[in-house]
Amino acid sequence: MITIIIFNNNGKNIPMNKQVAPYSPTYKPLAYAVLLGLAAASPAMAEEKQQNAEAGETLIVTGTNTAMKIDTPAAETPRSVSEVTLEDIKDRGAKKIDEALRYSAGIQTGQYGADNRTDWLIIRGFEWAPYQNGLSTIYNEAGFYSWHQETYGIERLDALKGPASMLYGQNPPGGLVNVITKHPTRLKQGEIDVSYGSNDYRHFGLDTSGPLNEEGNVLYRFVGFAKKDNGPVDGASNERYYFAPSISVDFNDKTSLTVLTSYMKDNSNPTSGFKLPYGTLHGTPFGKVDKDTSFGEPDYSKGDSEQFNISYELSHMFNDTWTFKQNASYSYLNLLLRNVYGSYMLDDRNVQRGLTYRDGSAQNYAIDNRLVGNWTIDNFENTLLLGTDYTTINSRGKDGNVYGFGSPLDIFNPVYGNYTPVSDDELFSHRTKRFQTGVYVQNQLKFDDKWILLLGGRYDKARSSDIISNAGVNSGATEGRIDMDDHKYTKSAGLMYLADNGLNPYISYSESFQPLSGRDGYGSPYKPQTGQQTEVGVKYVPEGFNGYFNAALFEMYQKNILTTSNDPKINYAQVQTGMARSRGLELEGVGHVTDSLQIHANYTLNRVETIRSGDSDEIGNRLPLTPLHMASLWANYSFNGKLEGLTIGSGVRYIGSTYGDKTNDKDLKVPAYTLWDAMVRYDINKEWQVQVNASNLTDTNYVSGCNYWCYYGEGRTVTAKINYHW
Repeated sequence: MITIIIFNNNGKNIPMNKQVAPYSPTYKPLAYAVLLGLAAASPAMAEEKQQNAEAGETLIVTGTNTAMKIDTPAAETPRSVSEVTLEDIKDRGAKKIDEALRYSAGIQTGQYGADNRTDWLIIRGFEWAPYQNGLSTIYNEAGFYSWHQETYGIERLDALKGPASMLYGQNPPGGLVNVITKHPTRLKQGEIDVSYGSNDYRHFGLDTSGPLNEEGNVLYRFVGFAKKDNGPVDGASNERYYFAPSISVDFNDKTSLTVLTSYMKDNSNPTSGFKLPYGTLHGTPFGKVDKDTSFGEPDYSKGDSEQFNISYELSHMFNDTWTFKQNASYSYLNLLLRNVYGSYMLDDRNVQRGLTYRDGSAQNYAIDNRLVGNWTIDNFENTLLLGTDYTTINSRGKDGNVYGFGSPLDIFNPVYGNYTPVSDDELFSHRTKRFQTGVYVQNQLKFDDKWILLLGGRYDKARSSDIISNAGVNSGATEGRIDMDDHKYTKSAGLMYLADNGLNPYISYSESFQPLSGRDGYGSPYKPQTGQQTEVGVKYVPEGFNGYFNAALFEMYQKNILTTSNDPKINYAQVQTGMARSRGLELEGVGHVTDSLQIHANYTLNRVETIRSGDSDEIGNRLPLTPLHMASLWANYSFNGKLEGLTIGSGVRYIGSTYGDKTNDKDLKVPAYTLWDAMVRYDINKEWQVQVNASNLTDTNYVSGCNYWCYYGEGRTVTAKINYHW
């Protein structure tokens, strides 16, 4: 079953058994497109627009709006977006965001190994940004203050690949992953979900939704979830509680409001998968280090967090042409992190350890206002988007980076407990404030039902301040304040042709920018890092076939990368002269081969290399952790006849070899690996269902990646669950 989300005119989503694909932007004469769009919006011309359905009638739109912030079929968007539905998440037994995206083209997951809390992924060779319901979240503040997502509370994932600053402001060039959380539904429904599995994993989930009154204009949803597991290494554990009540009100046929809240608390002992090449990638006289061995301190390591979010989605239709939409969100995160890891080898058995310490909080406020106009004149269909957004993130706390913590640890026979807790002399206080205000315009013009032209432009103002104070004598920190004030214009464009045979070729261009805090070796403030991507592709939706095929060629650049200077006058300090390039090919196919067999297949060829650096040995070599080849295949088969109700699924994932440094040192080359996953599900009746999932079915022992450290991938895990739904 290939599933999309269907949106009605009040924004309530209902899963339906239909298919479509994702979408995107491009660059051409922006002023011309906007002027044409505004001129066509006059009341006289608007009369020629096709009339909407009667008030209150459900408007069905097959597609997502992450890539363009307007409802457009995925097959008609000149950008690559990978969509992961709720059914995909359930079929693959995904417990984290990166696990849900394992079978998506162009996305590498788990490069930092097994981790029972944090999501690790790379999009087209570069960093990514997390979003929730179209708004930015707390991510990587002070290195570790990041918002976590619970997959049981997710309705869908949209991964927009490549620069996305024209619509979303400051972002890394890899793109973004937009998490669509569970919303209230018009259909009365619910489920109870219970699981047990490897590493003593167990969870209990409750999800119930439906109307609150007879008129059906007030809807609710409540999602509750609790889990506990022991993690993939000795001493690791995680206990989580998650609650997400929400309510939606249709005031009339033109105005609706949805309020979403969530609370999540994690009590954990971090996985601490930071091991060294010695004993993992390289052999030793004593063999390899066991993948279950922790270099941490079970009685001291801690990763406790508490997070709360409240947000709303407001929609008001002024008339048949203009609609106003506003999303706003407030998030709060409290964190206590004490992560002990291996720092460097002292001899052939003992490792010196380090400690990362964070004790503080972060809060984020974001609001996005959009005015959307739709009209038709003769053979021209126009959609104009006018928007403005504002984001602020504040964080403060006590931090520490201790590079010599506790007694050395024998990596082949570890004995824990020989340490002294961190002291104030090793800590410092940090306080950061970040602000961003953006104004953007986008126009989509469709003419003769054959051509789609998409143009967009944006202006951003970004400010930040970073303050270091109360630095302990052994903290290694320097007290002071750094203020940054940046502004940036970004643009995007796209052109697509809709052929009669379902083949839709396209070309697109997009940009990104990401401010940096600090100064280079000459004392000049860092400039924002920038990204540019050109993409050429084709989307194919065969008539009569329940599925789609996508192919894309892309070239992406990231500029103003920090690199080591070759100037002795500044003691070879860092400067912003680095540049990296990502070139690649993505092939993806999703569909029903028969009524019983569904397949999701993809292949990625992606070379990500340094093309400018202060170190000549890096130029022309691949970036760490980025494979040249990736491929995956997932298939579901549903039986009929006497075995009706039985579904089996299996998947295979191939990740090519990677390097552990920018010079591509052969001693840090990580071998390719192939992993198998499997699923068996049986629908006992309409209400009861049992399912078993296995990840890394053959229990392959592998290193998932190296930089300075090396990381073991997760071993075999098996999880069984029983589900009752109504």
